[in-house]
Amino acid sequence: MKKLFFASLWALACLVVACSDEKDEPNDESGSIVGEWVFQRNEYYRNGKLVDSFTAVEEEDKAIAIFREDGTYRYYDFPPEEYYDGTYSYDEMSGVLTTDDGVNEQTCLTEITVSTMKWIYDEGDGEVLVEYYSRK
Repeated sequence: MKKLFFASLWALACLVVACSDEKDEPNDESGSIVGEWVFQRNEYYRNGKLVDSFTAVEEEDKAIAIFREDGTYRYYDFPPEEYYDGTYSYDEMSGVLTTDDGVNEQTCLTEITVSTMKWIYDEGDGEVLVEYYSRK
């Protein structure tokens, strides 16, 4: 009887130790660009040094980017006042994202996980703009 009790206790202890709360761990698995993304902050670098940054604290500072499976996107400020609709292409292997709203075509390097997206714009002359988004 004691053996059965200790075996059950051991099994319970193993289950408790083996289980983890995945919500506490950041998920850095690669993810799809398709979905709704909320602007969080940007950082501006000159020659590798951070020279300026902005964090969206107020709701009106949080722009929204929606990427659809059909290759179209919408980018707008919150609350929605002005929309930018267009097309996009994203190469998962190289991480290159190209957007075209019919007026401007922009290209940036993109890093996407299940919950975050980062756009990296090389502005030339050692200047880089990095924008951070989270999945809505």
